[in-house]
Amino acid sequence: MTSTDLPRLDTHDTQRRRLTMFVLPEPQCLRPVRHVVKAILIHWEMAHLTDDAELLTTELLTNAIKHTDSEQPIRVTIALEQRWLAIGIRDRSASAPQAHRATACQEGGRGLLLVESIAGAWAYRFHLDGTKTVSCRLPL
Repeated sequence: MTSTDLPRLDTHDTQRRRLTMFVLPEPQCLRPVRHVVKAILIHWEMAHLTDDAELLTTELLTNAIKHTDSEQPIRVTIALEQRWLAIGIRDRSASAPQAHRATACQEGGRGLLLVESIAGAWAYRFHLDGTKTVSCRLPL
């Protein structure tokens, strides 16, 4: 996260239930994003979702950082919906994410399986502007 791109509540969200952050595609942004996720969930009185939401956000954001070929900021959105906490990561990667089983000796490769096991499901979609969003939802 950069000092100029602080987390902000969506100005079109009259109920103040959507937070958007723009972060640089660098590993050092992970910790500040986790702190913001925890803080907003406490503010929304949804602290019971903190551990899962921090983990899901971290996994999706790590994938975006690893696979994006752009230095453009990554958009992180956390939204409290009627029955769900939605987490979305939008980046400039043109590749479709795939969950796969990593071998025991591989360091990574388990992130989307972890997301699937906690959130139940995840999805992605490509946008006309060349970006992609990977998202998941936690039941409230």
